[in-house]
Amino acid sequence: MTKKLIALVSVALLVFAACGGDSADVVTTPETTAAQPPDTTTTTTEAVTSTAPVETTEATVVEFEFTGDVIDTYVQNAGDFAGTEAADWDNAEVVQIELNEMSFTPNNLTFEAGKPYVVELVNVGQVKHEVAAEHFFASVAWRKVESEQSEIKAPYFKEIEVFPGQTVELFFVPISTGTFDVVCEIEGHLEAGMFGSIEVVGTPPTSPAPILAPIAEGPWVANGAELVSAADWDTMETIEVDMGEFYFAPDEIHLTVGQPYELLFINSGDVKHEATAGGLFETIALRKAEDASGEYKAPTLAEVETFAGAQTAVFFIPQEAGTYDLVCEIEGHFEAGMFGTIVVDAG
Repeated sequence: MTKKLIALVSVALLVFAACGGDSADVVTTPETTAAQPPDTTTTTTEAVTSTAPVETTEATVVEFEFTGDVIDTYVQNAGDFAGTEAADWDNAEVVQIELNEMSFTPNNLTFEAGKPYVVELVNVGQVKHEVAAEHFFASVAWRKVESEQSEIKAPYFKEIEVFPGQTVELFFVPISTGTFDVVCEIEGHLEAGMFGSIEVVGTPPTSPAPILAPIAEGPWVANGAELVSAADWDTMETIEVDMGEFYFAPDEIHLTVGQPYELLFINSGDVKHEATAGGLFETIALRKAEDASGEYKAPTLAEVETFAGAQTAVFFIPQEAGTYDLVCEIEGHFEAGMFGTIVVDAG
């Protein structure tokens, strides 16, 4: 799919003032390339005369289009490539990307197929920024997204938003080669130049063979995004779930089909705990998972792990009535009694 955007950039130059600044060096593995407008640029300059100091205004109209590859599949057997036993995560290459007003640094990235990466998204700006690279994200084998508060696991992610001053890490193994667009879709950010590209080079792994399954047939609510967009989130109900050694409280949670919810998992224990509800997760319209570092958007979730003393929220709308298991699958926790039930009643 091709997106076309028109960006109008106005730069005011005062005759009696000069502006300059230093650019801090950032050490990253990929090449850093400044975003350049294409050749279809029209520039007009108008001089304004008055009794005040003279201003010269230069208006630049830039037409550009995104032409990155479009992926309509996801890596169904991601664990075969990105699992803790499948990849050498101790030697994964670490790549840092700084998010600022209004840029990615670097904004052109190159990854090698079959190699594990940890990408650190560091928001050095004053506002929230987003990394939206849905087609690239669908093409990789995901291990997890991790912050200081939580670990989120999903079949694949669509968008990652990072709050000011926070860092979020992405753990993945590229599978498909190609060139993909990456943008910040927060209002006004893309228009101000917050975009870039990702290239995956090399040879895709063949043993084991990747299972590239159609996104439209994935184990989640196919029209979940539309349901989330149409919902009245002002009517959302918040349910707090306390986690400790070794319990959920309450251990029986009642929900209603069609009602927007926030499940707020609060870890009051001394170790990390996990909330897994596979049957439920396959039947919800997922809006996002969120912690103090950022927001994480995916078609559905696999696991939500919350570190000791932290909180993780999951925003969703149940779509099917039923009784679903809620468990902590961290070794020994389920056996110690850390499980519960989520009951979804018909609306």
